[in-house]
Amino acid sequence: MKINMDKSNYNNLECGDIIKISFSPDRGHEQRGYRPGLVISDPITQKELNGIVTLVPITNSTSTFFTRVNLDEYNLQTKGDILVDQIKALDLSERDYIFIEKAPPEVLVKCNIIFNAIYEKILSV
Repeated sequence: MKINMDKSNYNNLECGDIIKISFSPDRGHEQRGYRPGLVISDPITQKELNGIVTLVPITNSTSTFFTRVNLDEYNLQTKGDILVDQIKALDLSERDYIFIEKAPPEVLVKCNIIFNAIYEKILSV
């Protein structure tokens, strides 16, 4: 079920929400266009940052690359892979978005494991 969100209330989105939003403009191999994305920031941070949301894009293609989490095995409307390595911070006050659905907790756990594997070296310095 698609729900239009009140963009003046940044408490609308929670970590694990899947929304459709434009990832353009882009450069190089970054995901672009109007597509689903998984919110990985929390409402308190979003409000403090005046609507900046942190999310990762979802592509409709699939791959076994280790930085991807596949959604096809879950009973979701959204299909394809979450691209955990392509973190974006987007301004909700400047972009239209639509809430699509919530990702299951297991998906967030998988994303967190991948995120930690990618950035462990940076965080251990």
